[in-house]
Amino acid sequence: MYAGHYAAALALKARYPETPTWVPLLGVGVLDILFGPFVLAGLERVSMTPGVSPGFSLDYIDWSHSLVMAFVWSGLFAVLFLRRSRLIAAVAGVAVFSHFPLDLVMHPGDLALWPGSGVRMGFGVWQIFPTGWWFLELVLVSAGCMYYWAAAKRSLTFGGRAAWAVAIVVLLHVLNSPWLSAT
Repeated sequence: MYAGHYAAALALKARYPETPTWVPLLGVGVLDILFGPFVLAGLERVSMTPGVSPGFSLDYIDWSHSLVMAFVWSGLFAVLFLRRSRLIAAVAGVAVFSHFPLDLVMHPGDLALWPGSGVRMGFGVWQIFPTGWWFLELVLVSAGCMYYWAAAKRSLTFGGRAAWAVAIVVLLHVLNSPWLSAT
């Protein structure tokens, strides 16, 4: 789920237009931004699984993607925006945390309660529906983008860039299709 995270960010922007657009867009990616360096540092592990959706196995992602750490990273990211306003800080924190429940739907039981927890969660839509997951995410992408588009048409605070933002998120989703990834 990539575009779905960004569609959620656009929906947050639409709901709280006083929030700079980049705040929720960056926020929804914080867990994945942390994931990369954590893998390189050996704190987390991933292995490739060619031919098995989604193409990789997240063997240990507890420091970036567990429930407790999602709360921790959300709080730390929110603190960065307290000087701007409590509302912007709250939106920033919600953006980061939104990553966890969205991943919970897609991930196949690799999300821990906390680092090292034996309890693993995930509904596994990626594996249950090896291509169908794309359509489920398309529903989320469409809903978030339509909500954002409607808010942008009502408000002048979006800087006239709503069409570009929606186009980029939709393009990201199209490019992440299992049919393009298989080639």
